Amino acid sequence: MSRFACSPWAVTPINQAMISAVLDFGDIHRDLGGGRTLRRISHERAARADIFLLLGRDAERVTDVGLVWDDREDQIVRVTDDAELRDSRMVAWEEAFELFETEDTDEMAEPLRLVA
Repeated sequence: MSRFACSPWAVTPINQAMISAVLDFGDIHRDLGGGRTLRRISHERAARADIFLLLGRDAERVTDVGLVWDDREDQIVRVTDDAELRDSRMVAWEEAFELFETEDTDEMAEPLRLVA
């Protein structure tokens, strides 16, 4: 296998098109105080055709991008990426809870109980 091959679980890096999409089409604005605003794109907005045509396969990924915008200076202060948080939330949930427990002796046994 080539050392340049990308593993299937690798996350696409944030690119300029994603940042521009958040600036232009961001529908979530959270006031952080001090003249700063957190801008994001919601999942509903990212599912629309114009975002999909603009970003292609990165349309789902753009929902992980957050921009801290300074209204006084009209510039980006910080770019945040929540992709690792989203992935780790699911892993932590799956590790913490076994949804169905069965007896170890019989693989074809019906689930004994639901644990959550």
